[in-house]
Amino acid sequence: MSTLQAVELVLLAGCVVIALWLVVLWLRRRSLAAHGPVSPCAVKLPESPRWRLGLLRLGPEQLDWFSVGGVTTHPTMSWHRRGLEISTPTSGETISIPGLDSAVAITLTTHGSEVARLALEPKIYPAVRSWLESAPPGHNVNVT
Repeated sequence: MSTLQAVELVLLAGCVVIALWLVVLWLRRRSLAAHGPVSPCAVKLPESPRWRLGLLRLGPEQLDWFSVGGVTTHPTMSWHRRGLEISTPTSGETISIPGLDSAVAITLTTHGSEVARLALEPKIYPAVRSWLESAPPGHNVNVT
C-alpha cells in the first residue's frame, strides 16, 4: 500500500466518522423534540464566566437544558417549574453568541437565588414566559 492510498483511507475514515456523528446529532435532536418544544439557547451559570450553547426543552413539569454536542437524551440541567421565576429581558440589549442570532438574556431564579442565565432568541422568550405562567397539568384542576 502506498502512502497516497493510506492517506486516502485515513481521510475516508474521518469523513465516515463525521457523517456518523452528524446522523447521531440529528437523531438525538429528533428524540428530544418528541417530548416537547426544543429551541437553541445558551446557559451561563453564576460561577462560570462563559456561555454554553445548548438546546432548551419546555417539559410538562420542568425546563430542561441539553448540551448541543452531547449524545445523551437526559438533560444536563433541569429547573422545576414550581418556584421558578424568570426576569424580563432588558429592552434593546442583545447578546452576541456564536450559534444564536441576537439573543436576549434572562435570569432564572429559584426561591430568590439566581440559578442560571439563559440567552434566547427574542421570539422564544414569549413562549418560555407563557409556559412558566400557565398552570402545570393537573395543578388546581378543580378550582371554581
